[in-house]
Amino acid sequence: MHYVLPWLVAGCSLITNGWAQRKSPPKLTPAPVLMQAQASGSLSALLTSTPDGAPVAFGASPRQGLDLGAVSAAGARNANVYVARRLDGFVVQTKFGLIIQDQAHRLPSATVLASLAYADGVYTFWVDGVKLTTTPQIIQGLAKVGPVQAHRLEIQVPGSVTENNSQINAAIIFQIVPN
Repeated sequence: MHYVLPWLVAGCSLITNGWAQRKSPPKLTPAPVLMQAQASGSLSALLTSTPDGAPVAFGASPRQGLDLGAVSAAGARNANVYVARRLDGFVVQTKFGLIIQDQAHRLPSATVLASLAYADGVYTFWVDGVKLTTTPQIIQGLAKVGPVQAHRLEIQVPGSVTENNSQINAAIIFQIVPN
């Protein structure tokens, strides 16, 4: 039995209204990366901050946001959001926590899979070093139910992205399979 827990990354201002290639970024108040978790059966998942990751912003229930803040090739404004330059663009990296909960207290562990809800021809997404596609990929084989499990999110931003086309609209779907 599979439990599908989608986290929607909707209207993400990761590149923050497009100053990805700008030398002197304007002062912006970026929107957080919005995510939504849904429960199925006795399993549920909760997005949470990690000490070395981007903060989680809480919106209208059940929406949560991973707040990457303003990001450009020059760096990131938020603590624990990192930018690595590459010849073909840059990669934005941060960590987040995932808590798998079993209301029935029957499962000691689960397998976590992740995928993109739809293909994004511009950006490339990785979770824990696994490149995401529309086909679910295993990112953690024996995730303990209960404690916070830290994960790493990376988003590759190509050099072709300009301030006019830098909005990210993507959805990452996490599937939890009982072990």
